[in-house]
Amino acid sequence: MPSTEEHVEISRQRTGKDHRELHEWMDADPGKKVERHDVNRICEYGQLMKALYGEEGLEEYVQHIYDDVIARYLRGKTDLESAILAQTAFFALKSTAKGPDGDACRVKASDVDLLRQAGVSEGDIAHSIQVAQKALELAERTGADLDKVLVGRGALLHDLGKAKGRGHDHGIFGGEIGRKMGLPDAITTIMEKHVNAGLTEEEAHGLGLPRKDYSPNTIEEKIVIYADKLVDIITASDRIVATEHEAEERFPEILKTHPNLAKGDKPLSRHLQYHEEIQGLTKAR
Repeated sequence: MPSTEEHVEISRQRTGKDHRELHEWMDADPGKKVERHDVNRICEYGQLMKALYGEEGLEEYVQHIYDDVIARYLRGKTDLESAILAQTAFFALKSTAKGPDGDACRVKASDVDLLRQAGVSEGDIAHSIQVAQKALELAERTGADLDKVLVGRGALLHDLGKAKGRGHDHGIFGGEIGRKMGLPDAITTIMEKHVNAGLTEEEAHGLGLPRKDYSPNTIEEKIVIYADKLVDIITASDRIVATEHEAEERFPEILKTHPNLAKGDKPLSRHLQYHEEIQGLTKAR
């Protein structure tokens, strides 16, 4: 991993300031270094860094952890999967540290542990953390009377089934694994319904899945589906958008011009419906 001096130089090149005090706080005390680099405490320490050093300090704190991750796991690798993982990890770290009104803290380390114990990859976990942050942000912005704990946990655990498979059946697998773990029905239902924005009975049958209607019925389910697709756009390897705001503003256009993201005409229609419904709630406030 980079030394303190290397972190200082990286900051100087990136911002024109060395942020030495911040980097020394992160690295200098061997007894606290592991704790201060613990991503499960990024919400707590991120807000501390923001209070001490402002928005730029928060950015440098996240960048410090990110640079360590890159040095430890990805340096020297050039494959696309590693590049996507790196980009997704940075978005996840940043959104966790900057969570609205403390909502980032609603993502529990114990739920991240559940994903790891089930065998979900680190790349999929990073994606899931970001989906949870985006879903909680949207839930807050709607002003609707909804279950934010369900939104956060449902979003974080929505891809649990990828521990077993990555096809159309990963939602079904997630429901099965989640029920064995004793997770609430409302969460396993989100897992089953998020695939292709909520399959109809006929679509499910055509894909070889249990024949039933997987259409979302609640705003919590729709927010998770919408957040999942927004994160797909934000972290796309061909860098479709520069900001999260742009992903929301251009959502219909992007899905209509990127079939790999839309996943077909019927899922596209449903995604556009949820976009209109959720954006309508946020703009009505």
